[in-house]
Amino acid sequence: MAGKGAGGEGERRARLLRDLVRSSYEQPVVVARYTTVGLWPAEEILALEHIPDQARVLDLGCGAGRCAIALAEMGLEVVGVDLSRSMIEAARAQAELAGVQVEFQVMDAMDLELPAEGFDVVLCAYNGLELMPGFAGKKRALAEVWRVLVPGGRFVFSSHSLFALNYFAPYRFLAFLRLCLGRLGWPVRERELGERFIDDEWEEAKYLQILPPSTWKRLLREVGFKLVYFNTRQRLESGRGWGMGGHFEDGERFYVAAKSGGTGPQKSTG
Repeated sequence: MAGKGAGGEGERRARLLRDLVRSSYEQPVVVARYTTVGLWPAEEILALEHIPDQARVLDLGCGAGRCAIALAEMGLEVVGVDLSRSMIEAARAQAELAGVQVEFQVMDAMDLELPAEGFDVVLCAYNGLELMPGFAGKKRALAEVWRVLVPGGRFVFSSHSLFALNYFAPYRFLAFLRLCLGRLGWPVRERELGERFIDDEWEEAKYLQILPPSTWKRLLREVGFKLVYFNTRQRLESGRGWGMGGHFEDGERFYVAAKSGGTGPQKSTG
């Protein structure tokens, strides 16, 4: 009974976090921030290297279509999905203005209503995976990506750094302190490493979980991926390889993983 109750509480918390994220990204002022179309230089470098000609691409957490439309303009077949209906409506309008065909759908990344092995590449730009609820939600989304990729297909995504020395470092440190207090019995919202809640009106990401690269790499392995590239945005765009100083650099971290020939996501034994 205890295990069942704990599982039910976990599912309830996951739904609440998902609804918190969705409601934030339904706000018109937030949607308006995502109406620029075009790949970042780092994304363009990785697209040219890892997305084959004539590839079928899934843009996971596509927002208002920034990447999906740019990829369609390159002649690729693109499907874009997002949890926010407002974002999808904006993406459809953006695609029409750009004169490209992109299939946009409202969909949960943790439960993709898409056929298995239907895509050559999956892209998840900016902080999309960090919005998934907890470790379990992130692993569930990774498992869905693995399922919809063809064997050998590529998964390209980015994340923030837990250790970056930037404007948000104090927020991450305070979130860690609250997590520690929670372990001592204090009533806090942070339950797992890297979780961060910001209620300020200016902040669109009311919930975010920023994980160290070692955790992302472990989750990828557990799901059945093989990491083929990792670097910071700064180093990627300047043509430099990974170095230990990258842990503390500002900006995103980019991962490229390949769907290996394994049997898929491993079931937890915990």
